This record gives sequence, structure tokens and C-alpha cells, in this order.
Amino acid sequence: MPRHLYSPHTTFLRQSGHSFEIATALCSLLIGQGYEAYVVSGYAIKDVTLRIMCRVVCPYPPTSEEETKEEAIEEDEKYKIVTPKGLESKFLAMMKQRELDQLKEEEEKQAQLELEKIMEEEKRHFDELEGRRIHAWILLGAGGRNNEPMVFIEPSTGMSHPLETDLYCGIESLWNNENYWVNLQDCSHGLNKLNYDLTDTTNWEHLLVGEPIKWRQQKAAEIGDEDIDDMFDEKHLDVPYPWSTKINIPNEVLKRRFPEGSKVTQYKRTLVEEYAPYVLDDGLVQKITRYTDFNCTIVESVEEKYENRHDKLIRTIFDTKTNRMTEYFCPGREDSVVKHIYYKTGDDDMEIKRIIFFNSKARFDGLSMIEIDANLLTEHYCDREDKLYYRQVVYDRVMSSLNEANRRPIQRIVQKFTRNEDISAYNDLSRREFNIKDREIYLKYHYGKDNITASTRNFIKPPISEMGEGMTFRPELTTGYQAQIGAKPPRQLQLFLLLEQQLKDEKEVIDSIRDFENQISEFLLQRAHEMAFTKLDVSIYNREQNQSYRERMLEQEEKQRLYKEKEVEEEVDYLSPYLARLGNPSYLNYKQALEVKYQCLTEFKELLVNRANDIQKQFEITSEKAQVMQLWYTENHENLTSDEEANYFKEVNDLIFFLRTLEIRLSRHKELSYLRYEAMEEYVNNHPMLEALNE
Repeated sequence: MPRHLYSPHTTFLRQSGHSFEIATALCSLLIGQGYEAYVVSGYAIKDVTLRIMCRVVCPYPPTSEEETKEEAIEEDEKYKIVTPKGLESKFLAMMKQRELDQLKEEEEKQAQLELEKIMEEEKRHFDELEGRRIHAWILLGAGGRNNEPMVFIEPSTGMSHPLETDLYCGIESLWNNENYWVNLQDCSHGLNKLNYDLTDTTNWEHLLVGEPIKWRQQKAAEIGDEDIDDMFDEKHLDVPYPWSTKINIPNEVLKRRFPEGSKVTQYKRTLVEEYAPYVLDDGLVQKITRYTDFNCTIVESVEEKYENRHDKLIRTIFDTKTNRMTEYFCPGREDSVVKHIYYKTGDDDMEIKRIIFFNSKARFDGLSMIEIDANLLTEHYCDREDKLYYRQVVYDRVMSSLNEANRRPIQRIVQKFTRNEDISAYNDLSRREFNIKDREIYLKYHYGKDNITASTRNFIKPPISEMGEGMTFRPELTTGYQAQIGAKPPRQLQLFLLLEQQLKDEKEVIDSIRDFENQISEFLLQRAHEMAFTKLDVSIYNREQNQSYRERMLEQEEKQRLYKEKEVEEEVDYLSPYLARLGNPSYLNYKQALEVKYQCLTEFKELLVNRANDIQKQFEITSEKAQVMQLWYTENHENLTSDEEANYFKEVNDLIFFLRTLEIRLSRHKELSYLRYEAMEEYVNNHPMLEALNE
């Protein structure tokens, strides 16, 4: 049993304590919120008393990826083709089924053996102190604001457990602000058969005479009839008022969330790291690493949660089996990206398979999703005025030597349109394909009312030498089908104008695709920059972080005053200092580009090393200061007043918290240095001024 018990107020300030202190603090909060709560003193198993969570299922389930499933089209049984009867031998079928049954039986046996092996590996080890480990927890009664049955609450984890749980071995007593009850029941066989009716004096002996005031049964007294004996009979010895300080949790303690700003919990096949906001430079507040084995050696997936990121990143999920990375963004990005899926393969970014989801309502072009592959670029749109909802670009595998800017040559472009009710279905395009390689154009129109076929029109583009203002039309270069009954064949002038319009649209579509490719490259370059140089937003209402933020705001206002003629601040180019040394040329040869790349990466590497050294130096200086203060307290603690001692403990706690923060920052910096260097290298490789390195 503990020899002393800190008050709940002190426990919250220290953010630590033994089980009785934590249970008392939690019970005080529950009672203050109107719940019927009791502190239970008893015995628990080793995992509970030492807070061993490796056998507890993680309370954060894996995030399920949303997959679009196509609805199955029900076929009409009336017109279903009847399959011929199979002429298979019944004996051979029986032998085959016997083999399948044997394989299934072997698989079930193997699965059962594997399950037994896992259960043997995960079961609790023998504890010679089983049933003798003292612990305290909470009993939440069914009265007050609680409408659910009575449960136990473990204060060290916050998890609730039923009364029949095997985590607790026995109960000695329980108490709250009204009374103290001693358990008279036998707990040698667990807590399954305990009676929790505290009014039953055969099972529970209360310390203070009488029952709590809410349990007392008052007699109805008549007016003017006052009996002194009855009055004294109703008078009981009440629990004195608490002597401790009223619970008051400072704002900085609430913002810190965890002791020293971080907490690491090892669950069953899961490692959960939690951090307070602004403790880490990249805004990480939660990292969940899931493993496939009980010993946590093989990583299955990594989920990270972020807050206050300037790039609006809120969550990432990385699957180690498929190397699939999924990034989630909250609304507010300029490009309206809400989700980004890609695969880490180390190849060129434009060749990596990726899917990018957009908030179509926030974009003027109605783009909702793009799918990028090595040879495909698929775009999905919503609610466009031109009725376009799908566009797919197929690239040629063979790079043409005449292709400018090392762009992938386009083989064909497919567009799909929704129905436009303002025009006739026979003139409303449903699908259009530009076959760039074969120099052909395919048009398909929407189905008319009660039609089972749709009109089509195919064009073969004339040779390049005949194209231009003097282009002539040859009827043999076009074929078509008219689904409208009784419609007259189109005249040559109409076909010529249609071909001319399609050639014009083809050029506009190709220019639009090339511009779209530039936007994708800019997005990937921006993501690499955002990952290499993370930036956090600070609210003006954040008092803890607002001091440094106010200084940065003043500096920003000064810069805006100097550059107020610029409405939009230009993006920082990290190669501009190195280009300025060469006189800001418009083109770099291979030698110059290689030199600029080497200087940039070298100085960035030195920056990462200097940052780590600076954090290490601050850690050493703070450690020395803490040691000096502890030595001073050892020599003078007998002569200190209560206020001086309180100030000393406050300064020491602040130093310990700062040391822990530096330690976490240094560890996180070392972990992210390689990723930041890799992101910077990717940024440099994709810079347009260093195209000579890719030639």
C-alpha cells in the first residue's frame, strides 16, 4: 500500500502517480460530473498493475480503404443462354471432390495448429505473485448520469471492463466522498459472484455510522410535532469536506496532453506513439505501426496523423506489402486535393502509378479524380458545361526523337460526354477518340429515343502536306452510320466543316493535356518541397505558441510593406542562390547543372547536420542547468520556504519537459533526415533548369 496520497489537483499537475492517486483523481472528476463512482482497493494481475498492454487489442482499428464496387447487372432469365450439360464422369468427379476434401481438411488442421501456436505465444506467463499485487481502479455505478450497467474502469488506460473480468483478482474495500465500505465477501474464486449492493451489511461493512443522505429514509413529521429523540436518531456522522485544493488544470497542462508531451504504448501487434501538438516540427500527433507477428518485428503498415500542417495533410497510411502510400488532406489546399495514392518504387514520378482525388466543387474545371500509370492518364470530371465526364490519354511506349521537351508521345485520346438535352441525340456526342498514331478520328453519338443503335462517324486525317488553310476534303476518307430512320445523308460541306472542327478540337485537347501534365509535375514538385520543409500553422488564439508566432507575423508584415506591390508572393526557388552565382543563365549545360546539383545537395546535407548538432548542444546545456539546480536544492532544501520550493519544482519540471522535447526532436530529426534529403534530391532532379542531366 502507498504511504502517501497526493491530491487530485497535484496529480493532474504532475501528470503521473501510482494507481491510488490516478484512481482518486478520475473518481473525483466522475463524481463532479454527476456519476456514481467509487475507488476500489484490491488486487489485479501483473499486466494491469504494470500497465503491460502487449496483450490488449489496439483501440484504434485499421482505417478501411474505400473501394468503388461495380453493381452487378441482373440478366433477364428469359433470354439467358442455356449452357449444355457437362459430360463429366461421376467417378472422376467423386475422386476430385475427395482430393479437395482432403486438402480442405489439411488446411483446417494447419490453421488450427497455427491458432494454437498463436494462443500459446500470446497467453500470460506464470506469475508467482498472482492475486497479491495491490492495485486501485474505479467502480462506475448504475446511478447518476450512467444509464448502463455497472462496470470497472481502469484509470491507467481509461478502458472499461465488465464486472466478470479476470483482470482483477479481489476487492478489499471501496470508497468515495460519502463513505468507506469494506468487502466481507470471499474473492478466492474471482469477482464473478460478488454482490455490489452496498446497503447489504452482510456483504459490505461501512466505516461511518449511517448511510449516505440519498439512501436515508425520512419519516413524515406532522406540523408542530417535533421529537428530540427522532431528530438525534436521524443525525449521522458525515464525511468531512475535502482538505485538498480544488482541481484546476492549467491550459498549458491540457495542451501538453501527455507526460512530457509524448506517450508510447505497445498494444497487441501494434505500437502507438502519441505526441502533443507542436512538439514535433512536422506536426505529427499520432503514429500507429502495425505488425504481423506478436513480437513486433515485421511491419505491416504505418498510419500517421498530423495537425496544424500548412499543406493541410491530416493522415497518411503506408502499406509495406504493396509499398502503397495514401495521403489525406483537409479542405483548404489551393489545388483542392483531398486524397493522394501512390506507390513508392523509386522510379520517375510521372511513371509511378498514382491516383489523386480532388474536391470537384472547389475547382473551376470540375476535376474529381485522375489516375496516372506508366502508359495511361485518366481524368474524371463532374458537372461540366461541355458535358465531359471522362478523358483517357494512352501514351506510346516508344519515345519519339522528334518529341520536344522529352514528353511522352500520345497514341490516342478518348473522351466521353453525358447527354445534353438541349440538342438532338443524333447530334450529341457520346464518345470521341483521337487516334494520333494512326491519324484517325472516331465519333459516336448518343442513342435516340427507342433506338438500339447509335450514329457513328469516322475520319481519316489527310496527309500533313495537305493540311492547313488550303485543305481539301475527300469523301473516301470518311465513313459513317446514321441511326435516325429517314434522315438524309450529310452533304460534303457538312462533313468538311465537321472534320475541320474535330481537327481544331484535337489540337486544343492536346494542348490541354500538355498543360495538365505540367500541373501534375508542379503538384509533385510542390509535394516534395512540402515534405522536405514542413511548416505548421499557429492559431492567433494559441497562447503557448503565439509568442514566436507574433514575432514572425511582425517580420511578415515588414516584408509585406516592402513588397506590397506584389499581390502574390513568389514561390521560393531553392536553386536561385546557385543560379545567381552563375549569372542567372537561361540554360545550363551538363557540367553547370551537375555543379549546381552537387552544391545544393551538399549544403542541404550540412544544414541537416548542423541542425542536429544544435539540438544536441541545447540538450547538453539544459542538462547541465538541471544538474546544477538539483545540486543547489540538495544543499539548501532544508532552508527553503514553501513558495521557493514550489518555484523550484516548477522550473525543474519545465526543464525536464524541455529536455524530453529536445530528445524527441533529435530522434525525429534523425529519422526524417534521410527522407528530407531524398525529397530535396527529388526536388532538384525535377527542376526545369537541370533538364540537361536527363538528356
